[in-house]
Amino acid sequence: MKIAKLVIGIISMVLSIFVLFQSCAAGLVNTIEGSGGVSGTAGVIVAACFIIAGIVGVVTRNSYRAGGGLTAAGFYLVAALFGGTMAGNYSDLYIWAFLSWAFAIFYLVDAFYDEDDWEEVRWWQKSWLIILAMIIFPPVGIALLWFSRQFIVIPKVIMTVIFSLGFIVILANLGGLFTSAPGAASTTADDTATPPSATEEPEKTTEPQKKVYGLGETWTVDGLFDLTFTAASLTDDRNQYSDKAPAQVVILTYDYSNIGVEKSIMELYVSSSDFKVIDGSGVMADSYPASTSGNPKETPIGAKTVGAQVAYGLANASGEITVNVEVRGNDFKSYDAVFKLPVN
Repeated sequence: MKIAKLVIGIISMVLSIFVLFQSCAAGLVNTIEGSGGVSGTAGVIVAACFIIAGIVGVVTRNSYRAGGGLTAAGFYLVAALFGGTMAGNYSDLYIWAFLSWAFAIFYLVDAFYDEDDWEEVRWWQKSWLIILAMIIFPPVGIALLWFSRQFIVIPKVIMTVIFSLGFIVILANLGGLFTSAPGAASTTADDTATPPSATEEPEKTTEPQKKVYGLGETWTVDGLFDLTFTAASLTDDRNQYSDKAPAQVVILTYDYSNIGVEKSIMELYVSSSDFKVIDGSGVMADSYPASTSGNPKETPIGAKTVGAQVAYGLANASGEITVNVEVRGNDFKSYDAVFKLPVN
């Protein structure tokens, strides 16, 4: 285990520098886009936890006491929490969060594992197998933990609580991803209906068309939130530091209200990351760092944000644009709508 601690510590210290540079870049992008994202800040926290945990792990690798290992594990768990829940547009942060989770498991199991037990240890009680099981599928690792006689009860309880909560967070994040997947669809009673027989001609039904909203029309998701685009205005403002050369720059102005979206990581926050803008020729538009007069804000239940603005650069001059909107409500469930907005 001493060599493993040395290797993990060196990897952590090297990665901390890399993650720090990535975080600065992510923070710069969030600032330029005015999206209000916090992925850059989360990355800096992860980098700090990496270097602190790495140093502690290397310095205490020869100690037979659990204090150093538990300290390193604590910092790795903090890194995993911030990285896994606040990654946003900084997708690599999910990788560093998972790595932090794996390192935390290693240090926790090593800190509490009693290698001096007089009884012969069977293969399924080996520390390496418990660590591997905790990383790949925590419920199996927790079962092995309780079967093992190499831990006393209190450490078993502590690790069970920590790993169970971590597994729940992982499932919650995966649930949000699957819910928002392009091909995801909910199962309805029609999906389980008995198919018609071969001789029976199926009844022809017409699928109801999804409503397309226009300028000034309010999209309301009952009990959760509403959103209204109030303007799609052209601007002559161009950013001298941007390498983009759009044919037009459009500023979208919108209002949104939080009716019942509860705070998870943050309050309801509708920004450019929730919009996909398509110009009149069907080409995807990019966000553009133009000057705007209002920023989106975290909006608690019962409050409303008025006059939020985001800017987009259009590749082709357009008289009308399409905005596909996807907003997350409670339990990371996503809701989508389509707006067609005249540009003026």
